Amino acid sequence: MSFAMAIDRASQTGRLSAGKPRKADRRAGVWAEINRCFGQLSLAGATAILLVFAVTVAVGLNWALGQTGIFSFDLRVMTAAIIVTVMTATPIIVYSQIVIRELKSSRRTLRLMTERLALAFDNAERANDAKSRFLANMSHELRTPLNAIIGFSDIMQNELLGAMQNPRYLGYAADINASGQHLLAIINEILDLAKIESGQETTENEEEFDLLAAAEVARTMVRPLAERQRVALDLVLPPFDVRLVAVARMIRQIMINILSNALKFTPEGGSVVLLVELRDNGNLVVSITDTGVGMSAEDLKVALTPFGQVPNAQSGNQPGTGLGLPLAKAMMDLHGGRLVVRSKPGEGTTIALVFPASRVHADPARPALVARAS
Repeated sequence: MSFAMAIDRASQTGRLSAGKPRKADRRAGVWAEINRCFGQLSLAGATAILLVFAVTVAVGLNWALGQTGIFSFDLRVMTAAIIVTVMTATPIIVYSQIVIRELKSSRRTLRLMTERLALAFDNAERANDAKSRFLANMSHELRTPLNAIIGFSDIMQNELLGAMQNPRYLGYAADINASGQHLLAIINEILDLAKIESGQETTENEEEFDLLAAAEVARTMVRPLAERQRVALDLVLPPFDVRLVAVARMIRQIMINILSNALKFTPEGGSVVLLVELRDNGNLVVSITDTGVGMSAEDLKVALTPFGQVPNAQSGNQPGTGLGLPLAKAMMDLHGGRLVVRSKPGEGTTIALVFPASRVHADPARPALVARAS
């Protein structure tokens, strides 16, 4: 049956039954009308009416019992029945009226809060859609000129079209190229996080790849930063092959982001270690430990917030947008994994990436293609 036919049949049934209201509906209508009338009265007025009704019922009941011959119904019995009923029923009626009125008030408040919440949720959804559209447009508008700036500055930097007469121009071209690359990386991080938050990013392109080779690539990418910071950068890899089913680009980016943060927050002479280990339950753990400044619980909340940056002496002159850790966590959540942070001020930080066993293909009997590094 189509939806339109169902609606039409329901409307016909409603018209047929409209002329013959059921008894339950009539009773509900009567009680609703009585409830509405009492709601319009003051507390004293409603209590007085109910009290008169209770006294009338009590007197009528005593009169009926008197007619049966159980006792003699006279003025004294009627007075006693009225006094007992008033003394007993008054506090019960008053209390009941107060509770009922408070419940009605709470129901009205709850209805208003629900309507406001629905409106706020709708506004948030629209704002999120607008943000996604804006970021998509910004992506195109900024990436196109940035690619031109990066490409042309690379040509000038490498003097592909001829030597530059003034060597200072080479330095300018290198600075332009580096700044363009940095800005493009920031834009890519913002767009990646926006896609994940809006549900547009998926793991449809996941594949099985060599995790140890990806760890080596991540170390190679951040090695220049480690040399500038004069921080030791080590890998501790298992002697057997470890393959992971995931989006390889995202996993590399996660490791690069966390390694970069660890190096930025580790003072000269410190160390950063990336450890890959297979747990007994089949889960794979990639942990990155540094001997840096560490974070308090409050600092950690800030660090996990998009664009949040933890101020300290070590990172005061370090560039960044505060997206590295939030983006890494979002990508781990997208893969069904977990990002666990353990840190104490002055004792360094350990960030563990926990991948579920369903995504891990490891064979301890198969030697790793990447040599164990330290």
